[in-house]
Amino acid sequence: MADENAPWSSRLLSLYPSRKPPEPQLDTAGERGVLRDRILAAGFDALVCFVVIEAPLLWVLDVLSAGQFGESALFWVVGIAGLLPLVSTYGFAFEWQYSRTPGKVWRRLITVSDDGTRCTLFASAVRNLARYLDYLGVPPLALGVAVAAFDDEGKRVGDRMAETVVVRSR
Repeated sequence: MADENAPWSSRLLSLYPSRKPPEPQLDTAGERGVLRDRILAAGFDALVCFVVIEAPLLWVLDVLSAGQFGESALFWVVGIAGLLPLVSTYGFAFEWQYSRTPGKVWRRLITVSDDGTRCTLFASAVRNLARYLDYLGVPPLALGVAVAAFDDEGKRVGDRMAETVVVRSR
């Protein structure tokens, strides 16, 4: 992580994952603090997806519709429905390439296979497609958080299916 006194741009760039992921601490699987940090990381990643990708697209749709789109209920439906696949694709791409998303870098977490090796293309695809199961419930993500909270290793359904675990990084 960047120095607290560094300019905001340097601190922001330090959240981008490096090609070589840090060592995972497998003994942290299932810690309550890891689950809390996973929730914070997921929120951060959803915010990044919304602010950087979705909000500009929604703005363009509103401009093209001469302000009609932003005033309709369809604006919210498209916004919420569009965010789900966006967050899943974002998670898939970052975990496959770097074993962590910017949110996980911020919270010092890493997604690895059960044996501690890098998250593979297949594992990343499975765990992020299974994210749709986590979105079930009221509020959304209730099922994913509940499953992870009651699992000894803090695994959600996607982690079990992909044989992955989210742990602290060194």
